[in-house]
Amino acid sequence: MNPVEAIRTRGNLGEIVRWGGITCLFALCLAVRPVASFYAEGKVAVALPAFLGAAWFVNLLVALPVLPIVVLAERRTTGMAPWPRNAVLAGAVILATLLGVGLRVALAGLAPSAGSFPKGDLEEITGYWMERLLLCFGLAAIYVLHARTRRLVDAAHAAEVIKERLSQQETEATLQALQAQIEPHFLFNTLANVRRLLQSDPAAGREMLRHLQRYLRTSWSNLSAELVSVSKALDLVDAYLRIQAVRMGARLDWRIEADADAAAGMLPPLLLMTLVENAIKHGLGPLPGGGTVRVAAHVVDARLQLRVSDDGAGFRQSSGGGTGLANVRTRLGLMYGDQAQLRLAMNTPRGVVATLSLPFCTQEPA
Repeated sequence: MNPVEAIRTRGNLGEIVRWGGITCLFALCLAVRPVASFYAEGKVAVALPAFLGAAWFVNLLVALPVLPIVVLAERRTTGMAPWPRNAVLAGAVILATLLGVGLRVALAGLAPSAGSFPKGDLEEITGYWMERLLLCFGLAAIYVLHARTRRLVDAAHAAEVIKERLSQQETEATLQALQAQIEPHFLFNTLANVRRLLQSDPAAGREMLRHLQRYLRTSWSNLSAELVSVSKALDLVDAYLRIQAVRMGARLDWRIEADADAAAGMLPPLLLMTLVENAIKHGLGPLPGGGTVRVAAHVVDARLQLRVSDDGAGFRQSSGGGTGLANVRTRLGLMYGDQAQLRLAMNTPRGVVATLSLPFCTQEPA
């Protein structure tokens, strides 16, 4: 942050003090050599502290215009080619030195003991100007290096923020794409079944359509949510299973249970239903007699445990690496990293148990 920005920004007193201290230090450097020279030649009769303080004051007048003018020039030349920009900055330092020396001459009467502007001797005058130009160039160089380094740091930080934001957007887009793969699949299959049933069994078709309406009403507000409650997820599962019960009839039996604590937990939308859908499609679907699906939600050691078990075909005919389960694993990895797991195991006497374990939380993160 440069001095002008520090003055404009509240709470940056430290920056102002730092640049003020640097300016005072350069003014002291301007004063030390002539003070030492005058004392060595015996030209000064006053005490050293008083003479040094007076010399510091008048030379502070020389250094004072440097930073404001260089700050303005540096800001105005941002984006210019290096040579023109450096030329403008050099001109700004010379202008600031002229103004500073002019101010020093005009106000020299405030500290007459500090000596006057050199007159007559060309070598002395040249040395005087060169000394002040060099020190003012040094002060300007420190600021310019600081400003450019700060810009590089800010640019690197901005690039990191943009990279992180793009990564987050990419993750969100991936999650939405994975979720979109699930929703149309279920919806289109159900509508096809409704159409078929309305032709062959109108009462069953109307019942399935009623359950579909319930499912859509329940899920509509959650489609864009990052997390939904286990209670709402179980409502969706219940509506889904009732739809499947109309289609499968007596071939499907199901049971849902959840602890009160688990019902308040949060999880990604449609994640649990994907496991239930997989159990019916790959577990019970291939069997002429169907079977039973059990869904349970519990909190164990500060982790949410979701379990979907079936007594269907098992691993031989069911798929453990299909699109649905692959999407579940991908979504878990994107949202939780290695803090969430999906495990598949053989059920007894047959079927599959899918256990989902993830960190327990009761509200969606801000």
